[in-house]
Amino acid sequence: MNEVAKEDESFVRQYITIDWLTASFRDIDCDITEFIVEVLNMDYRDFIFSEGGVGRSYHYGNTAKFDNIQIYYSTQVDVENGLNTGFTVNFNGQGCRQYENYCWNDRKNWTWYDLISDLIKLSGNFTRLDMALDLINSPYTWQFLLEKIYKKTLIYRGSVKRYNKINTRTGEDYHASIYIGDKPQQLNIYDKKGERLDKAGEEYDVNSWTRWELRLFSDKAHLAVLELAEGRALADLFCGILSAHYRFVTLTGDKNRSRRENARWWTNFLNGARETKLLIEKDKPTLKKKENWLEKHGPEKAELMLYLKDLFVYGSDAALENLIKRIQLQTLNIVDADIQIILQGILEEASATGKIDLDRKDIVTENIIKEIHGLLNNESKP
Repeated sequence: MNEVAKEDESFVRQYITIDWLTASFRDIDCDITEFIVEVLNMDYRDFIFSEGGVGRSYHYGNTAKFDNIQIYYSTQVDVENGLNTGFTVNFNGQGCRQYENYCWNDRKNWTWYDLISDLIKLSGNFTRLDMALDLINSPYTWQFLLEKIYKKTLIYRGSVKRYNKINTRTGEDYHASIYIGDKPQQLNIYDKKGERLDKAGEEYDVNSWTRWELRLFSDKAHLAVLELAEGRALADLFCGILSAHYRFVTLTGDKNRSRRENARWWTNFLNGARETKLLIEKDKPTLKKKENWLEKHGPEKAELMLYLKDLFVYGSDAALENLIKRIQLQTLNIVDADIQIILQGILEEASATGKIDLDRKDIVTENIIKEIHGLLNNESKP
């Protein structure tokens, strides 16, 4: 029997930790053994080195493995054959626990901040970070959360899914999971006690053990790790991200649920954490980008071919007239989304050249939209 509770089965306890970490290094001036010894502070002789392995799925030629701690790397020959340079180091959930125990054997004061600092110095790109909050005998169980979701108090635009197993002898749910969102950011709340019983046959002397696991991928993972590198407390970062991206509101109030106040339990759960939005700037599909695409790939090549055909058969005036007619016909296919892209292109280029006063942009925008609609309406008339 595993003892999680320190006093009795009703003792409330919570703790948070890193439960997955993946980092890649493209330009790194050391070989695999130096990386293991000098960066990870581990003995390379504890690792099993093999050709291929899981490293193949990451586009590397080889895998160095210490149980659940894995490093993927390529030889010079692998690189010449088109495989990735550098390394990718991967600690899954069990790998994180193994690395902690390994480091604490020699350095009692070691923390994940030490490793993150070392990896950032090597210009590491962090592609996955999982933070796990374990709640022992806490009221914030998966059943509690599911009830709040069914009562429509969760404000979130993404998908919410539920999976669970059923004990056929008792008819009770166990090993249940709630997934809120998907890559690159997913919040998973699940029955950790049931999972350990189901996967490992382990039983714990606790009423409940619920895990809140925040999984971050790609740029979101990297942004979160940079927060930790600045000294941000893991618990504050975890709750700060939750505060920015998910809301549980009061059951009653404004008909528009998004205008309701946060539920008291949610405010208490977040514990005053600094709101942290992991926003990735994405380029808008501007008209300039469409111009660049058209210059290389677009249908203007076919338009040019038609123009040249008309030029040689009917002469320049007729060829130009036919070209204008074809353009006018396309006005029938213009939709509001196209007008927004045209407007964005006009504003960007005019602002860059100083032809639009930014303080009067709202007025200018309204006038431009009216003129575009006017031109399109005139062009579409027979």
